[in-house]
Amino acid sequence: MRVLVLICFLFAPAIAQQPVPLREFSLPKLDGQTLRSDDLKDQIVVLDFWATWCENCISEIPEFNKLETDYSARGVSVIGLAVQSGWASDIQKFVKQYNMRYTILVGNDDTVSDFGVISFPNTYVVGPGWKLYKKYSGVSETKATDIRRDIETLLNAKHSTKRSEGHQ
Repeated sequence: MRVLVLICFLFAPAIAQQPVPLREFSLPKLDGQTLRSDDLKDQIVVLDFWATWCENCISEIPEFNKLETDYSARGVSVIGLAVQSGWASDIQKFVKQYNMRYTILVGNDDTVSDFGVISFPNTYVVGPGWKLYKKYSGVSETKATDIRRDIETLLNAKHSTKRSEGHQ
């Protein structure tokens, strides 16, 4: 029994950090077009679940704008998934008011349920293969820095994989 407990203790961190595939989605963008999670499968994605009435969500908008500016050229997508926020026209007004420069999707209660979101903001860092790398609930002083570190880690891993595939 002690050996089993020791094995679980030693390997639990590795098991806990294994990327987990996320639910697929097909959701409308504010321009009426549809974005499918399958379109994002080869990318690194910062997926932020937010609501127009959520003050903490609003406070994070400038950092998500910076992430979009800093990483879009490197193949990282920042996506805000608006839920419980009214119609697309309501969300569009909000996006303009707060100068949101990243892609905004319109979610619904099923989306919230599918992703297990129980509070806002809720941010997922998603790696290639549409797999969850990290999940952040709420707001913290280090969240933006932590997300940047996650993106850099995923970018480095992606480039290492490409280099090793090129040498075969």
